[in-house]
Amino acid sequence: MDAAAAGAAGLMVALTAAVREFQAYGYEQFRTHQSGVLPRYGGLLTPATHPVAVVGVSFDLLGGPRHGERREARTSVSVTLLDGKFVVAGEAGADALRPGDADEPWQYLRELPEVAVQDLDGCVALIRDYTARLCGYTAFLDDLGVPRTS
Repeated sequence: MDAAAAGAAGLMVALTAAVREFQAYGYEQFRTHQSGVLPRYGGLLTPATHPVAVVGVSFDLLGGPRHGERREARTSVSVTLLDGKFVVAGEAGADALRPGDADEPWQYLRELPEVAVQDLDGCVALIRDYTARLCGYTAFLDDLGVPRTS
């Protein structure tokens, strides 16, 4: 394996580890809030102007103030390749309570800054750090008012 392949392999390992951590986090959140959420797991390679990969967990929030409509809540880490740099970002949030009431359609509860790095080791370190920080946010669904399972 040459250096480029080894770097690509390291990035794949970091993204796969992040997916596993978000799966464990999502399951634990579901286990403590079963009556209020349906989890959706996975990673995404979304169509975009620039190459991007997103890993995380999202939840359909059941019931609530949107008159029968489901809200989506999501916590995720993204890696974008932009101008020869890796740009890593992280967020935890949900659809706004009432569409049109908020300045933005998304309610951020945690927003980790976009950080651009040129080297793969820095990118992998940021993925791991942001994943750990977001998966450590155990009050995420509580902060959105999702009732705990009794």
